[in-house]
Amino acid sequence: MTQRILAVDDEGDMLRLMERIVRGKTSYEFDSCNNPMDVPELLAEKEYDLVITDLKMPGMDGLDILRHIREEERQEIVIVITAYGSLDSALEAIQLGAFNFITKPFKKDYLLDTIHRAMEHQKASRTAQRFRDLLQTRPFDDALASFKHEYISHALRSTQTDPGQLARDTGLSEELIRRVKEDE
Repeated sequence: MTQRILAVDDEGDMLRLMERIVRGKTSYEFDSCNNPMDVPELLAEKEYDLVITDLKMPGMDGLDILRHIREEERQEIVIVITAYGSLDSALEAIQLGAFNFITKPFKKDYLLDTIHRAMEHQKASRTAQRFRDLLQTRPFDDALASFKHEYISHALRSTQTDPGQLARDTGLSEELIRRVKEDE
C-alpha cells in the first residue's frame, strides 16, 4: 500500500516546491492544501500517514492542526515547518507530538530524510498496532487465522516472490497464499 502525505501551507509556492521534491524522489502519494481550515474535512475523508504543515497560517496554524490530529486520536505523524522557528515553538510542537520541526529554508535532502524516517516510523507503528490488535483476538483459532493472513501479507510484500515459491518456502498451501494475495 502506498503511503500518503498531506502538505498544508498557505503559500502555494511552498506547496509546489514540496510536491516537486516528494514526487520527484519518492513513491509516496502527495496531496496538498493551501487553506488550513479545510484540513479537518480532508482528514475526515482520507487517512494519511504523514501531515507536513506550516506553523504560521491564518485561521488555523500548524499547532492547531497537530492538536486536532491528537484530539481526534488519529494516527498521522506530523512534521511542522516554519520560517519563524524559535525554541519555544519547536518545544511546543514536540510536546504536542510532532515528529520533527524543520526551519525554512530547508535543504531538500534534509526534508526527504525526515519524510523517509517519519514513514518508516509510521510503518513500524502500524505494524505494531496490527499485532497488538491480533493478540486481543479471541478465540485462538481466529487469532491464528489472522496471524497466518498477516504473515503471508508481510512475506508477499517483503520478498516479492510468487505464491508457489512462498508456499515451498513456508510450508503453507499455495491456495491460501493466493487468496491472501487477492485480498491485498
